[in-house]
Amino acid sequence: MTGVIDQQALIEDQQAGTKHDTNGKDEPTQLESEQEKWIRGDRQATNWLPEDVRPIFVHDRGADAFSFHAEVVEEIDDAGFVVRANQNRRIRTEDGEIDKLFDWSSDLPSEGRTTIEIQQGGGRQAREAELSIVTGTCELLPPQYAPAGKDPVTVNVVRVDEISEADDPIQWVLLTTESVEDLDDALTVIEYYGARWTIEDWHKVLKTGCEIEERQLQTWKRMEVLLSMYSVIAWKVLRLRKLARGETPTSPDVLLSEAERTVLEMKFPELCGHDGKAYAVSVAKLGGYLDRGSDPPPGWQTMWKGLNKLRMWAEGYELGTE
Repeated sequence: MTGVIDQQALIEDQQAGTKHDTNGKDEPTQLESEQEKWIRGDRQATNWLPEDVRPIFVHDRGADAFSFHAEVVEEIDDAGFVVRANQNRRIRTEDGEIDKLFDWSSDLPSEGRTTIEIQQGGGRQAREAELSIVTGTCELLPPQYAPAGKDPVTVNVVRVDEISEADDPIQWVLLTTESVEDLDDALTVIEYYGARWTIEDWHKVLKTGCEIEERQLQTWKRMEVLLSMYSVIAWKVLRLRKLARGETPTSPDVLLSEAERTVLEMKFPELCGHDGKAYAVSVAKLGGYLDRGSDPPPGWQTMWKGLNKLRMWAEGYELGTE
């Protein structure tokens, strides 16, 4: 993850069952459909990208809508997607037969196996999951409510089933524009989908750590300014977490100011001369991370608590040196 290039603030009228895009305006714009919120962000993000960068949009099951798949393929030049399927939708196989997505994909021949690390969280124990992988290609057929004459959308499919024992085994059916010709291609698609976990953690930092939903500002314009500030803080928390888990030597001044580094070195004198990973772990220690040999890498919660404490100490240090 390198940063956030666009975000949208939405408000929901729970009584009317509608969602609106605020954009800092006094009169929010009503979204035409539930799926529109996904494609709106992707369109806007594309406008910020250099011409030589090809976007690949990664979404969870909420974006599994025929209109989304069709627009990315037909309207956004040289773009791709990886979306986890939510519906056992009607498809046409390469043999020309009409089938259902989940049923058809369950009968595809195995391409191979892989393992992934499942992080602890949400009542789930950390574990190494062994996965069986199958791939295929099909056409998504337009739903009954689609405009007349709408063409099917051709997608590749990567199906992932956990074969190790678990109470809640992994089962993903990923729809994608990316190649699935061999196992390496399928593993790349799975890696792209794995980026979604970082996106979810970023929102957790915003909602639980920064408590953005609890702020009571009087206008949406002010709320969006605050959201922009907190978004940078949430990004920094996750970047520090990644730094604490990384193996590549990185300078600590990439994410920490001179005052923050000085305060850490006063608290942990053994830091001097070490790389950014050691500094990031020290931030987590301020948040309660014990850093024992048997401990997993620090999570965002301890990193958030540690960064809060570090920022307060660094502000005090700067005031004392003025």
